[in-house]
Amino acid sequence: MTSNKIDILLAKYWECETSVQEERELQEYFLSESIAERHQQYKPLFSYLESVQEMGLDCDFESKIMEKIAEIGGSDKEKKYLEIRIFEPLLKIAASIAVIAAIGISVFLMEKQNKQVFAETYNDPSVAIKQATSALEKLAEALKKSEQASMKGIRELQEFDLDWSMIDSLAVATDSILGTTGNVNIRERL
Repeated sequence: MTSNKIDILLAKYWECETSVQEERELQEYFLSESIAERHQQYKPLFSYLESVQEMGLDCDFESKIMEKIAEIGGSDKEKKYLEIRIFEPLLKIAASIAVIAAIGISVFLMEKQNKQVFAETYNDPSVAIKQATSALEKLAEALKKSEQASMKGIRELQEFDLDWSMIDSLAVATDSILGTTGNVNIRERL
């Protein structure tokens, strides 16, 4: 093999662009006796790759691994596994009972709470009217605060120097994309 071809293959090898066949050629070259002087520095790399490829496991490798596993405590693991398997159905039953009990208790408490609320208002209509009035007042107060916040936001928007025609055109474009119809004038809405 020519030394120029080896240089080309080495350049491809360092760029990780060689094929398996080209790597095999490089390996054969570096394992041969006729290596150019300038390529001697690469010989250990390719001879190492050859020695690594020749490595293998002993015939009794699997038996040695199994012996080590047994030494570490394979019998203890088997006992733990058996204990877990014995208690597994009991754990499932206990979990099911706990879920059913939790559901039953929560339904009972919700029903008890609902009966008290309805019993109070049913027995005393004036209390029911007061509670309803209170709820409506709270709702009105919340709506009023929301309206005030909206008006504040509108005032802040009006303080900006906005190009409303541009915003209106965006709304029209959005309507055409969404398939909705109708002329939208955002400034009129404010």
